[in-house]
Amino acid sequence: MVLLDTNILVYAADVDSEVFVKAKEIRDKAVNGELEACVSLQNLAEFYSAVTSSKQVEKPLTPREAKGEVIKYILCPMLKKVDVKSSTISLAMDLAEKYGITKQNIYDTQLVATMIENNITKIFARNVGDFSIFTEIESENPLEVT
Repeated sequence: MVLLDTNILVYAADVDSEVFVKAKEIRDKAVNGELEACVSLQNLAEFYSAVTSSKQVEKPLTPREAKGEVIKYILCPMLKKVDVKSSTISLAMDLAEKYGITKQNIYDTQLVATMIENNITKIFARNVGDFSIFTEIESENPLEVT
């Protein structure tokens, strides 16, 4: 199983993105059950934030449109949802100490902790560099032009 990072979801919703087609293909495979994938509820909150921001997408969604997209992900039976527990935060703090994580990077660390607790070993993300420090998981950029 692979976790879809927020940026995959955002690019799949942003028709003006240069990687829209690839991101949408990955997202569609996940929601159709062709790709065994999951998202963290943290990803869905980040998705809402990104797609409603003109700093992140050229044509932001309205709050109602963004909510509709989030609800579709929540209700999608083929896409597993994973969530943060108190033990996840504790593990994230351990990882932060182990890798010297500070500031905003704690959110990616929390995502890695969520993955570990749910036995998810791979993440699809455009920003693989943010995850490369973690030896506990594998990161892949499926949007990379080959």
